[in-house]
Amino acid sequence: SDYIKIIVDDFSVYGMRMPTLDESTLRALVAAAHKHGKLAVVHVAALASARQATAAGADGLVHLWSDSLPEDALVADMARRQMFVVPTLTVIESLTGRASGKTLLEDERLLPMLGPEERVQLQAPFQAGRGSASFATAKASLAKLSRGGVRILAGSDAPNPGTAHGVSVHRELELLVDAGLTPVQALRAATSAPAHSFRLGDRGLIEPGRRADLVLVDGDPTSDIRATRAIVEVWKAGVPYDRAAFRARVAARLETAEKERAGRPTIAAGAAISDFDAGTTTSAFGIGWVQSTDAMMGGKSSATLKVVPGGGAASSHALEVSGEIEGALPFAWGGAMFFPGRQPMSPVNLSASKGLRLQARGDGKTYRVLLFTRTGGPAPIVRTFVAGSDWTEHSFPWADFRNSDGSDVMGIAIVAGPAAGPYKLLIDSVTLY
Repeated sequence: SDYIKIIVDDFSVYGMRMPTLDESTLRALVAAAHKHGKLAVVHVAALASARQATAAGADGLVHLWSDSLPEDALVADMARRQMFVVPTLTVIESLTGRASGKTLLEDERLLPMLGPEERVQLQAPFQAGRGSASFATAKASLAKLSRGGVRILAGSDAPNPGTAHGVSVHRELELLVDAGLTPVQALRAATSAPAHSFRLGDRGLIEPGRRADLVLVDGDPTSDIRATRAIVEVWKAGVPYDRAAFRARVAARLETAEKERAGRPTIAAGAAISDFDAGTTTSAFGIGWVQSTDAMMGGKSSATLKVVPGGGAASSHALEVSGEIEGALPFAWGGAMFFPGRQPMSPVNLSASKGLRLQARGDGKTYRVLLFTRTGGPAPIVRTFVAGSDWTEHSFPWADFRNSDGSDVMGIAIVAGPAAGPYKLLIDSVTLY
């Protein structure tokens, strides 16, 4: 490794809570990294964490805080220490509710290079929490850092929602300029500045002896930063990259995706999934309900499924989901999962319906509905509900799951967690609507 990344973030800025490192551990990690000749970079989301990382002697911050403006003394201290900051404004914009990459899809210079997964990903914001994160605060903080002489590096943190590898750097450069950097400063942030900061002496500048990593554009990005999108040719280590072949591969992926979409099983609008009145965990279509826990990720949470008498709306049975969340993992879960296809995680078209509806009764805790889609990637899209002591109907429109349309659903899980402790939930009358 060349650097150590240290995460100091309890997610409170984004309306959540997760365990994180304390200040003494942060200081010990930075000292150990430096002892071994490694850079120490610290992931932060709050200004308080940035202060701790600076005081601990970190070489750089990855992500910019978005809760408060930095004081002049902190900016001066960071500049004096020659720290760098990778603000990743693209991700902060998405975290605060606006899909940062959506505008990239409107640029015909970029669209032919974007496959089906990227096109969906760029339109997907995070599910914004209720914390203190503010995109305007992040931009104002960045402007203050730049004026104060702190080195800024361009990074997108792809492939988080609202971003995609490569193309999101163009959006990041645009946002850096919007935040007050000049186009030349933004270009340096993507070229010579990261090469210098990460001790990559063979690249980052166009001069004899450096790698010939070159991009030729049609226009002048030193006056219009969006000219970086008008790419004519690319060379990597002096070798020209075949962009025409890449475009052809993207076109083939789009065609294949369209054929796969057309061939997916389609479920009629308003179809019932499970009422459990037969006394089993089977479903009207798909594989039925199975246990799902964080054991596959090294967790120790448990889940037991049992059909019990007495369901919602005077039905005869319901599915009881119970167990215990061990809680060591920040994403710990345990519960029940439904696969709508003939095989686990095979996509099915549910877009004839608006969403999912179910009845639930429980212990007053917050539960999560996890939607797994082909275009959403390996991580599920999450919605929450509270299961009180009375049977209550809950509806979850596909559109609430990062603008999903329900056309490529691979799995639906109803789970407890991540808070540790026992749980007990009853669900019934699971349908599409």
